[in-house]
Amino acid sequence: MTTIITRLFQDEATAQDVAERVIFRGVPSRATSVFSADTSDLHAKMDAALVHPSAQDAYAKQIKDGRALVVVRATYKPLTAATIVREMMAQRNAIAVDGVVDDYYMPDGPQRASSVLKEHPHFLTVRSSRTGYAGGPVTVGLGFRLLSDRKTKTSAKGKSGARSRWFWPMPLLSKKSRSSSVISGGRFMSRAFWPMALLSKKPRSNSVIRGGDLPFSHALGWPPVS
Repeated sequence: MTTIITRLFQDEATAQDVAERVIFRGVPSRATSVFSADTSDLHAKMDAALVHPSAQDAYAKQIKDGRALVVVRATYKPLTAATIVREMMAQRNAIAVDGVVDDYYMPDGPQRASSVLKEHPHFLTVRSSRTGYAGGPVTVGLGFRLLSDRKTKTSAKGKSGARSRWFWPMPLLSKKSRSSSVISGGRFMSRAFWPMALLSKKPRSNSVIRGGDLPFSHALGWPPVS
């Protein structure tokens, strides 16, 4: 909802000052207009500024006598914009004009997005010299089809096969039997520096000391029990 507020002032300087103060309070400058005796095509511009049609002739007469008109199209920016504008204009002693509609509500219409087809309603059709515009895909004029017959491929590149063949001539996989060690000739790396077996098949003793699984007193020649 937009509130159209029109107020007449004694001269153009006062009207410009009021408009600047309104803009300073947050009303967009595009929503504020000032009309004076120097304004050309006055009626057309007042109509574009949404001045009420019944008030345009009365305002035009006053403007011709040297007064100036301020028009504000107050919306939601800032909040309570209409109230702010009314109070500010009342403080500057606006001139009352009898029989004019100086404050009215105007419902907002739907916002329509601009279209690239305003001057080209048949933008995606083929132009014919005989009939004007004829139906059909625009690609016909470019010389290629929209769809092509699908071909089955075994590879994403032009030719089938492994892509690695472009830069690596040898096969990636080998058919040789798998070895249990990466070291040639042996399963254990220790064979390279330790010739003896790491594990022994001898029976395991309970002690690392020879005869240590017997009472320690045997090493000293003492009987275990006296």
